[in-house]
Amino acid sequence: MILVDTNVLVALVDERDAIHRLASRDLERHYPLGLGVTSPVLAEALFLLPKRYLRQRLALLVDRLRPTPVELEPPWWAEVFSWVDRYADHEPDLADAHLVILATRDPRHKIWTYDREFRDVWRKADGSALSIVGRRLRERRRKSPRLRSKA
Repeated sequence: MILVDTNVLVALVDERDAIHRLASRDLERHYPLGLGVTSPVLAEALFLLPKRYLRQRLALLVDRLRPTPVELEPPWWAEVFSWVDRYADHEPDLADAHLVILATRDPRHKIWTYDREFRDVWRKADGSALSIVGRRLRERRRKSPRLRSKA
């Protein structure tokens, strides 16, 4: 299953997003493999899409794609806080932590993201690299405009 990151959802919904075309093309490749979305990713996407029409487009996208809801089994907070603390210098959030921990727990999970930290910084508990889908962006840090504050 492919776990979808927030920047992918925002890019697919907002045609003005810098990576909209890339995400749209990648959707054609990744959709048949089965998509999963976590509650923290969906919450972050709603926060980053403040306009009503963008939230409506997100609702339509989720309805059309029918991703599998994927959640960490409770109690997950100790593992999440530990991981967030480990990478505190990179300011990870709850959505990032959930994706990494889910990918660590189940090696069949891959993460669809354009955030470079998933490739270059963050690791599984054993130190190995995460399995990432989605193309590496050519520019140093080319995130969705709404996600730049996280960089």
